[in-house]
Amino acid sequence: MKISPSNLAAQLSYRGRGNPWNTKPVTAISNCFPGLEFDFRVIWRRMFEGLTLIECHNLVVEAGHPHAGLKHHRLLAIEDPATSAGRLPLVVPTTGVQMPGYEGNLGSPNNKNGVSFMEWANSLARIHEARSRTIFGYFTAEKSPEEVLMPEDEADVAKLIKVELTVRPIFETSPVDGKPMALISQQLVEPGELTQGLCSPWQNDYRECACYYWAASRPDYVNVVEGADGTSVGDNWMAIERPRGGGYVLDDRKDGAVWSYDQLFQNWQGFLKFVVGGSEEQDRLDREDRS
Repeated sequence: MKISPSNLAAQLSYRGRGNPWNTKPVTAISNCFPGLEFDFRVIWRRMFEGLTLIECHNLVVEAGHPHAGLKHHRLLAIEDPATSAGRLPLVVPTTGVQMPGYEGNLGSPNNKNGVSFMEWANSLARIHEARSRTIFGYFTAEKSPEEVLMPEDEADVAKLIKVELTVRPIFETSPVDGKPMALISQQLVEPGELTQGLCSPWQNDYRECACYYWAASRPDYVNVVEGADGTSVGDNWMAIERPRGGGYVLDDRKDGAVWSYDQLFQNWQGFLKFVVGGSEEQDRLDREDRS
């Protein structure tokens, strides 16, 4: 008798042959920017039938029938007529203090209008209930090589391209009972895409990306010794020499006291010492050359 997972709990607990244990959703570190096991953000790129967008710019990079004319336009807002939420912008102005006594637009040569794009895992998640039906999307009237804000004046809003967009379901549908399965829709992601955007410890983004969640999954402050006064001392995870409690070495990417990019690319698994159970001594012994 062959027993197959039939309910969602069983499907989510299933581990495919050859997959490591950390490919199960239960092992996720509970964020989407991106996670260490898969990059959930990619599902939003094809959430609307006929369109492929880039999240960080809301730019339409591919467009098919009936929206072929929207290629290289930007999606600025969405509106679900079935709810009372109204028009929901996907971009917001970036303002702040640049110098004492001055607060204003934080534009730059590469972003003249000071546009910040809202993470889709938050902004587009609101349209999940609209799956398999249509909502309205507001696109720039012309192709938009530069980032722009959603206009506030209704006269300017009327100049935007407003189209009906069909929202794709996130999950595949069971051919048995017609209910959603735990399998992400193959219309949303292609093979390999869920792991294309992962942060890896041997890549540059290990040091310089904007993934502020790193402290929860890869602390760079290790071998911590707490003091009686509430302070502590510890080591930089990428320091070449890490005597316990020897002091944190700031990583300015030039200091020879920490591993360089070239060294990490060539032998990250040999240089980065992993702390297990609060100790790296056994790790050091295991790496010694006994030849």
